[in-house]
Amino acid sequence: MSWLLLFFLHLNFYGVITDLESKKYIAEAENVISNKGLSAPRFWYYSITIIIIAVSLKIKIGFIGAVFIQSFLNLLAILFFHKSLKLIFKQSSLNPFIIICIIITFSPYSSWNVFLFTESIFYSSILVLISTIFYHNYNKKTFNALAVIFALTITILSRPLGVLFIPAVLFYFYTNLSQRLKFIILPVAIIGAGVLFYITNIVFTTTTDATITLSAKQGCVVCGIIPAKEPQLILLKDGSPMQQLSYYISHNFFHFLLLAVQRGEAFFFIIRPYYSTFHNFFILIFIIPLYTLSIISFGIQKEKKYKPVFYFMFISVATFAIAVILQCDDYHNRFILGLFPFFLIFSAKAIAFKKTI
Repeated sequence: MSWLLLFFLHLNFYGVITDLESKKYIAEAENVISNKGLSAPRFWYYSITIIIIAVSLKIKIGFIGAVFIQSFLNLLAILFFHKSLKLIFKQSSLNPFIIICIIITFSPYSSWNVFLFTESIFYSSILVLISTIFYHNYNKKTFNALAVIFALTITILSRPLGVLFIPAVLFYFYTNLSQRLKFIILPVAIIGAGVLFYITNIVFTTTTDATITLSAKQGCVVCGIIPAKEPQLILLKDGSPMQQLSYYISHNFFHFLLLAVQRGEAFFFIIRPYYSTFHNFFILIFIIPLYTLSIISFGIQKEKKYKPVFYFMFISVATFAIAVILQCDDYHNRFILGLFPFFLIFSAKAIAFKKTI
């Protein structure tokens, strides 16, 4: 009921957002409907949102229909996530309930359901991914392992950032392997690194308005916010995107280091100079206790069963932070918001901690 109320409040306040980034996905959906296919390979990594828009237009329910579809999928993901949370909070059903209530009512996170961006589907897929991790962790059946792989695939097809979960998923599986089977993770890790490298190259070689070193060349901390004076850098003009990025870091290390600190701060603390003072104050009041409890949870004793889940979430956060440091943070904090449920779990485990574990 609370989810439904907040959904209609967001819909009434924002309407259906079909401009800005939405235009790309609407255009691709129209290409799909007219049998032209996707205009570039990188759009495969946004394909779920594109398919939802295409289906909605095809069956004449319009953009509002697409919003209802992606929002319904979000509701299903939240219900699945709530059910899976009970596996790691067996002592009390209160923690899962509170986590879900915060997820539903925290507007910066839940409001994306009325945007025809990829965030609604991406955030939902992350909830499904962590839920399948929970189920596999507490019931190691082959079906549950396949469910994790399927959820990871869906997450990657929701948004290219989904590839950043590959290291965390691989390490999670590694921690669950017996000692004599751990050697098999090496070739799998090599394949995973290859997929990450391939998708990164695909995205940056088929994007017409950006390169992998553009944010460095412009001196951006937040993507699209360009300082008045651009830095003078030594950059590689040829080579693959990953070669260009490596060359930039090695030949402009101190510039990279300064941007890394600023981007890390922007990523974790979410406040922006273009937000109102009240907005920034509200965010800090919320995230400071959240981060404090999360940090405390890193130092407390952990149940044996919870450790692999903890490693998955920690590596996911670290991987996203590294990606932001190498590029830039999002204007609307969309990168860290996808990890918002992880910080809620960290915090809840800190509160629920008992020395009798």
